[in-house]
Amino acid sequence: MMTRPKVFDCTLREVGYQTGWFFDVDFCRDLYVFAQGKGINYIELGFFHDPVHDKDRGIFRYCSEKYKEIAEVFGNIKNRVKISAMLDLQRPLTQLVHRNEGVVDAIRILTRSHETDIDILKAKVEDVRDHGYEVFINFTSAGYNSKEMNEGFAKFAVANNIPVIYFADTESVMTEQYVIDAIKLCHSEGLQVGIHVHDKNGTAEQLTETALLSGVDYMDFTLLGLGGKWRDGNLSTEYYLQKKGLTGGYELTHLKSSLIDQLIKNHEHSAAG
Repeated sequence: MMTRPKVFDCTLREVGYQTGWFFDVDFCRDLYVFAQGKGINYIELGFFHDPVHDKDRGIFRYCSEKYKEIAEVFGNIKNRVKISAMLDLQRPLTQLVHRNEGVVDAIRILTRSHETDIDILKAKVEDVRDHGYEVFINFTSAGYNSKEMNEGFAKFAVANNIPVIYFADTESVMTEQYVIDAIKLCHSEGLQVGIHVHDKNGTAEQLTETALLSGVDYMDFTLLGLGGKWRDGNLSTEYYLQKKGLTGGYELTHLKSSLIDQLIKNHEHSAAG
């Protein structure tokens, strides 16, 4: 039976690799309003990087340091759709501000599966919780994980009261059987699970179909399927709308055109490989 998972629009975070996380305010607000009207659960902005070690990026690269500027973008229109950002555990970070000080509701902790230090991850989960945020863990490069590794991650999540973990197919190597097994494993432990697919090999929709049929609880997508550090693409917003029986209408056409404008305008700031 095909599920109706909760969804993250990751356009700003993923396409940020191509724009340096510079986006016009009007585009960001239009994207949020569109999400509100289409039943999207989260808009994901960017990261919590340290501007000393990662210089000259847009405000969504520095979601703690630039929390006031980010609040000015979304504060007057923020409604049901939650705002999230990603915390990269293996990169230089800045101290979190409390959830009540800004507009970010949820933090997804990114940890490279084979570089994960469980003690460091546990401490960061506690830090995120202490600052009032909803917490997720995204295990990246997860297509190379053994079943035993994923089982260990699932048991860690249960032991630390983390309701949702994600497996990200960073290198586009997941198979349909991998997706089935990962979802079954998490559900057997009482966890909800998300799958983040890339489309380097043109498999994003196929793997997502398998995930939906297997009862996946969360999924991610971007406008036009754009984004990724290596320009390898993501699942598209258009796919999500089609699965829900929705049309994007003029608003989607406008957003897609505006996104292309952002890419042209900010191409010199690209951080993509």
